[in-house]
Amino acid sequence: METESYLQMETDRLHLLLVLHWQGFVPSDAYRDGMTEALQVSRKTNLQSWVMDMKHMKVIRQADQEWTLNTWFPQFQLLGIKRLAFVISDDIFNQMAVSSMVATLRPKLHAEVEYFQELNSAMRWAQEKTSGLSDFGLFSVK
Repeated sequence: METESYLQMETDRLHLLLVLHWQGFVPSDAYRDGMTEALQVSRKTNLQSWVMDMKHMKVIRQADQEWTLNTWFPQFQLLGIKRLAFVISDDIFNQMAVSSMVATLRPKLHAEVEYFQELNSAMRWAQEKTSGLSDFGLFSVK
């Protein structure tokens, strides 16, 4: 499955930041592979903030929402992420899925969570109060 057509990931090591740019209607395999890869990248590089750019992403399947809550989230919690920004999708069904998942997780979340209309604002917020190595990389999930 070609995850890269649905997800582009960027790391900004200067700000200890991971950015996930999602687009389209993401098949389950690509969604789960991408989310799992993001955990691995974050774990390897000790990132502290995430930006989930969902502006161009369509609905997330119910089964994938349940997987996110039950399987993926416990692993995410172990990362110690401090800030989690969401760039709101243009798709109302994606908005409903994300807000439902975050509402379910919020009592357990250790990270600050914010929603943004555009990527630049989300990036600025996620970059606050973090510092690290000077290295910026753009790569695709394979």
